[in-house]
Amino acid sequence: MRSLILVALLFTVQAGHAELINVQQLNQKIQKQGGEWRAEENSLTKLSKSELKHRMGLNLNQATDVEFVMPESPVRAQLPAVLDWRNKDGQNWVSPILDQANCGSCVAFASIGVLETQYKISSLLPSFNVKFSPQNLFSCGGGKCDWGWRPEGAARYLQQSGVPDEACMPYSSGSTGEDVACRASCPDTAQRSVKISSYSTPTRGSQDLNAVKMALQKGPLVTTLTVYADFMAYAGGVYKHTDGNYLGGHAISIVGYDDSKQAFIIRNSWGEEWGEKGFGYVAYSDQSGVGDDTWLYNMKPLAGGVSVESPNDYSYFTKTIPVKAASTYQSTDSLAVAIYNSQNQVVASLNCATANCAQDLDISALPDGRYEVQVYAMNSHGEKMGTSERHFFYVVNQEPTLSITFKGANGTDLSKSLNGRIEVEVTSTSTSVPLSSIEFHHVGPDGKDSVRSASIVPNKLMMGWRTNLVPNGQYDMWFTGRVKSNGMDVVVESAHQKVNLKN
Repeated sequence: MRSLILVALLFTVQAGHAELINVQQLNQKIQKQGGEWRAEENSLTKLSKSELKHRMGLNLNQATDVEFVMPESPVRAQLPAVLDWRNKDGQNWVSPILDQANCGSCVAFASIGVLETQYKISSLLPSFNVKFSPQNLFSCGGGKCDWGWRPEGAARYLQQSGVPDEACMPYSSGSTGEDVACRASCPDTAQRSVKISSYSTPTRGSQDLNAVKMALQKGPLVTTLTVYADFMAYAGGVYKHTDGNYLGGHAISIVGYDDSKQAFIIRNSWGEEWGEKGFGYVAYSDQSGVGDDTWLYNMKPLAGGVSVESPNDYSYFTKTIPVKAASTYQSTDSLAVAIYNSQNQVVASLNCATANCAQDLDISALPDGRYEVQVYAMNSHGEKMGTSERHFFYVVNQEPTLSITFKGANGTDLSKSLNGRIEVEVTSTSTSVPLSSIEFHHVGPDGKDSVRSASIVPNKLMMGWRTNLVPNGQYDMWFTGRVKSNGMDVVVESAHQKVNLKN
């Protein structure tokens, strides 16, 4: 899922342009007002207002001009001055940054991020490689790419139905911008789902800093905010709204606070290019509403957990898999590793005689294709103590035959002079497994090869290119695709197309 960051860059960044914020002027205003943050251009600042709608997705009315502030509580003196779940007791409990890309699924991503950390806290395993499915939560809970969702609905769905692992329903709405039917989930969704025992709302439409801080002692929180144009350009420091129009509502998570900065620490879902590698600080006094509405998930303490570090989702292997897994169940005597095919049959297995497994598994006899791994913690009597999530991966033992073709879409004739935003339809094929990456190349009048890449490659995709953001002239454009594993690297290149840009 980490790869969706690149999909957004390649297939959304290059659409029609309308400048919503002038970054240079914004930085001047920040300095003039004594602000403690900086702005930079990124893929988001190049999007139009209509395109940015899909980068948010909080289904809520526009912010009002009234704000309720709760009186301070004396509990404040009992709370630590700094709390950061990325470095709590010397451990990082927070999941890696993801990118919702071209779908208004922020509520699902914020909710999944909080759930994953709460699961790690409950299992006392900060290094737990746990990945739940935002696609399943969004599709089955009632979210829609065009109008988003609400955190209350997500919390209620997590309590009533739960959510399965990423392998059960990988995220695809970000690369297509389209909704996915709930029925696309794996057949055993219910058996693979994790639920929260309950949830609470430390704040509901009012500013209560101490209530938020107290709740954060138990884990990260889902929260909402009003997004202004300058937030899109945030690149570091303590954000406080300075300039720019209202764009919409958004959901994120709060993963801590820092009184020395007078700010919340937030985790966003716009990839690592935004902010401080996807994270950021928002001033307690900011008007965007961070912390005014919050949701805390509660999970019963787990006796332990089973984590799979390798193979991971979206990984590719040839001949062998370096299996890495661990269990924190105290009575673990061994780990049983099972590899499942598309018919949910065990086709390969491995037994490790300790609670920590690091062995190579021979997969040379397996046909090429998609597989899932699951690890079981066993006690000395052969009884199952716990089970890991499932993770999916690809086996590629035989060199696949690859192809890539492209053409102008929606009536675009690439042989004629082009201007503005153009769309290109890209088709890729492989005889066994999907491409592991794709690159778009264009060489312009300056002779430099400009490259954009993506790491999730559906068979058919649409690419938008903003030709008005590059100099006029003749360009040579083409695509390259590859399937790369731990023992193979196969590359294919499309035909080249000469195009003339005239804006």
